[in-house]
Amino acid sequence: MTVTDSPTSTRPERATRTRTPPPGRAVTPAGPPRRTTRAGDVLGRLLPSVVPGALMAGIGSIQAGRPTLSWDEVTSAEVAARSLPQIWDMIQNIDAVFGFYYAFLHFWSAAVGSSETDLRLPSIIAMAGGVALAAELGRRLFTPMIGLITGLILCVVPNTSRYAAEARPYAFACFFSVLALLMLVVAVRRGRAYTWIGYGLSVTFLGLAHLVALTTLAAHAVLIAAHLWRRRRWRPVAVWAGTVIAALVPLLPLAWLGAHQEDTQLHWVEPITLGRLQDMPAEITGSAEVAWLLIGLLVLASWRPLLRIAPIAALALGPLCALALVSALISPMWVARYLLVVLAPMAMLAAVALAGGREGWSRFGALRIVSVLLLLAVVSVPAQRQIRGPAAKKGPDYRTAAQVVARNQQPGDIVVYPPKNRQVRAGMDYYLDRLPTQPADPLVRVPSARTGLLIAEEYPDVAVHVDGARRIWLIVGDRRDDPVTARPGLRPLLDAEYRRVGFWQPKRATVALYEHVG
Repeated sequence: MTVTDSPTSTRPERATRTRTPPPGRAVTPAGPPRRTTRAGDVLGRLLPSVVPGALMAGIGSIQAGRPTLSWDEVTSAEVAARSLPQIWDMIQNIDAVFGFYYAFLHFWSAAVGSSETDLRLPSIIAMAGGVALAAELGRRLFTPMIGLITGLILCVVPNTSRYAAEARPYAFACFFSVLALLMLVVAVRRGRAYTWIGYGLSVTFLGLAHLVALTTLAAHAVLIAAHLWRRRRWRPVAVWAGTVIAALVPLLPLAWLGAHQEDTQLHWVEPITLGRLQDMPAEITGSAEVAWLLIGLLVLASWRPLLRIAPIAALALGPLCALALVSALISPMWVARYLLVVLAPMAMLAAVALAGGREGWSRFGALRIVSVLLLLAVVSVPAQRQIRGPAAKKGPDYRTAAQVVARNQQPGDIVVYPPKNRQVRAGMDYYLDRLPTQPADPLVRVPSARTGLLIAEEYPDVAVHVDGARRIWLIVGDRRDDPVTARPGLRPLLDAEYRRVGFWQPKRATVALYEHVG
């Protein structure tokens, strides 16, 4: 029986009309094109983010292990080698704001390794993910073209590569700052519980990566306000506020520790001045030429409808304004690497200026986009090459200094560093530990890992513990003609019983070798 007993089956079946195609025109079967369209839609959604993300991973990996570790990176390497109880003891005294990153790097280096590339690989992955997410955010808020251009601009910005290859948490802050806003966009549009949970977790991890990056929450508030303006619905506002509060609660102990460690954590930051404000764009991007090209595009983006670009503008301006005010009124915090989170919104606003409307798809619009991207890439080349130099990072060239020691050391040599200088000892230990043998460090009474600090405890009577050594290496973290000025307590002994037989000056370092004359 071909007809069911349902009431609808009693109706007479309508005749199916078949259109006869015109002579000479074949009938195209339906079906397969729909499958192709779905695949094309998926490809169109993925390409704007996948292409820049993969490109950033490749660019960030180029010569990632070539630069010697910076003075901050040697701290990451030294702390990551400690046990978890030792890391916990340390963050109660100093560097609490980086505690989560140190714990992560502890497990990572134990599983993968502790070479320069191994230590920097998580940041490379995080920065590549951040670029991909920024492109996806641009696609969702604007158009696929704007998302793609956003990602491509970030790929050519020198400091994106600079801090991708940096064993510090700044790439993670960039990643979670974009992820948090993207998750908020998804949560507001879908309103599902799991999307709000994902948003809250991303905010928590943003604070764990870097507390200063929480200044990007200003953009979240603007997005919620824009949503309220359009929809006149208060429920998302209440859910957002509750989610943010819940996300920030786990960060309160970290914030409390960070506030009480401010004197030791930020004592080196200089007060904010007009000159430093003027220099900041170049310091954030890594190139003055790239910075001013982007600023020019940002001015053009300001002509777009304010309501559309307001969240991204707040993502760019929020951290800048917050840190400027805090630095001027409370305590200096005006540091370029703390503001890397503004790179993604700057790139997105520049992309809006380049392809904000349908004209971006026209022949003239495509030519304009390609020309500007090529110009950005060309002017960034000098800075891109510079950041990959062997001594491009901040701090002494520990690797070259260690190579000097490796080529000239003899059994029984000892090494001496300036007092209370954690970076030089940690940096030299990192590279000297790779040698089959290395000079002894007789001044260490308690290693830094057991002090609960970053500085080793030394014996107070310096001359007593080095007297009798046949040869003494003195390594200083800057260039000076007389390195003994870094250890004045050794001068009477060295002048009376030793003579200098070697003197080298790698970048931002001085290595001197003294031999007993008896």
